[in-house]
Order: sequence, then C-alpha cells, then structure tokens
Amino acid sequence: MASPKVSSSRLIVCYAAILGTLPYLTLKASWVTGGSLGLRDPSFVDSDLMLFANLLTGGMDVVAVVLALAFTYSWGRRIPAPLVLFPIWIGTGLLAPIVLNLPVIVADLAKPQLTEMPLENWVWAVVYGGFAWQGVLLLTAFVLYARDRWWFVVTGTVRPGTIGVAGKLGIVAAVVCAIGHTIWAFGSGGLSARGQDAVIAVLGLLAAIALATVSRGRFWPRLVLVWTGAGAMAGSGAWGLFGAFAMGSADRAPVLAVPVLAVQVIGGVLLMTSVLRRLPHAA
Repeated sequence: MASPKVSSSRLIVCYAAILGTLPYLTLKASWVTGGSLGLRDPSFVDSDLMLFANLLTGGMDVVAVVLALAFTYSWGRRIPAPLVLFPIWIGTGLLAPIVLNLPVIVADLAKPQLTEMPLENWVWAVVYGGFAWQGVLLLTAFVLYARDRWWFVVTGTVRPGTIGVAGKLGIVAAVVCAIGHTIWAFGSGGLSARGQDAVIAVLGLLAAIALATVSRGRFWPRLVLVWTGAGAMAGSGAWGLFGAFAMGSADRAPVLAVPVLAVQVIGGVLLMTSVLRRLPHAA
C-alpha cells in the first residue's frame, strides 16, 4: 500500500528545521577538520577534549536532522517509541530554555563583546539563533508527529493512580533545582546565563506543580509542562555536569553546583517517569 502523502506544511517545517542546523554543523565541521571559521584563536579547538566536545555537539545536531525527517515521513512512525521520545525529550530540555530566553540573549549579544574572546562575535549570534530556530521548528514537527501517532494522549483522560514515591521525590528535586537556579540567576554571571537560570527555575517549578495536580483537569497540558520542565532539568543538568567534569568549568562554585545539577538530572527523570505512568490508554 502506498504511503500517505506528506502535507506541504509538514515538509516546510521539516526542511526549515534542518536548514537551521546547517550553520552550526558548518562551524563544527570546520573546527574538527582543522579549519578556523569563526575563530580568533584557532588553538581554542586544538585539544583532544575540544575535538570530542565538537564531535559530540555536532552529532547532536545530526540527530536533530534525523528526528526532523522521522517526524515528517511515514517511516518515522515505525521507529520504537523510546528511540524517538528520549532524544526529543532531551532536545526539548536543551532548546526550549533558549527559545524562552531569546530576548535576554539578544540583548546580551547587542552589547560590545570582549575582543580577547576566542570566537568571533558573529559566532554567538549564529549558534544561538540556530538553536532558537531549531527549538521552534523541530518541536513543531514533533507536535505534529505526536498528534498523529499518540492522538489518544490529547483526547484521553489521565490514567487512575498516584504519582507515587518517584513523583514526590521528583517534585522535591524540582524545588531544589528552582532554588539553586534562582540563586544563580541573581549571581554575577553573564546576562544570558543568568536569564537561562531563571527560565530553568520557572520550568522546574511549573513541572512540579503540573505533576502534583495531574489528576485534576485536562491531562495533556500538564504533560506538556512536565515534559518541558523535566527535560530542562535533565538536559541542562547533564550538560552542566559534562562541563564541570569533562570541560573543567569553574563558572560556579563546584561545592554547590555539582550536587544541584546531579539532583536536577535525577529529578527530571523521576518527574518524567511518574507522568508517563499516568498516560491515557488508546481506545
């Protein structure tokens, strides 16, 4: 039987999302092959650690391209759900805070930048602009895909049960995450980083509230809040831990940062696990 025709709107969203990955992938391809595109100091990317980091982050954008195609074409519906849901959940957690923090990022980039930075000023605009572009379009493609594959989540009611111990621990972890990121948001870091902290704090709290009230009202809006907030906790926490341990990041006191980041990763997983247990059944 022939595959159903893909609508023009979905094709536009798909390939526009892929287009948004190309500037970032071009930078990464240049850096891992010894190029100096956008670099004031080419030695910045010379180490084995930076090679690994660039391959990792470039690979994440390659995954975004594959997801955009899977969300658009019929073969994507045959992929096992976990192989689709896990990367887009982490992707949501990494990209949604950038989209929500975009006005602050733009204001920060509009200020004069330090000339001793290893990257050209335009690189930051390309990177964050690309991430925001991907965040809007890739998540739009996912919503269209999820609406077709799991339509019953939108139309159904919450499955009976409780949030359990995992859910309660996840809520506590979300509160810890919110407190930590609120403190950092009023700290001495850059404007963009502090705005990002404020967004993650709010998303974590909204996820906690949504899970705590999951049995009241419609289910899918609470699922969206938990999905986004838990993803932001897990994604940003995992990236922060990678920076702290692998990249030697010292932007914040490790005595406070590492435990909070670890708690928020675990809490994000617990929140998501708990809300998935309440998914409606297909009729």
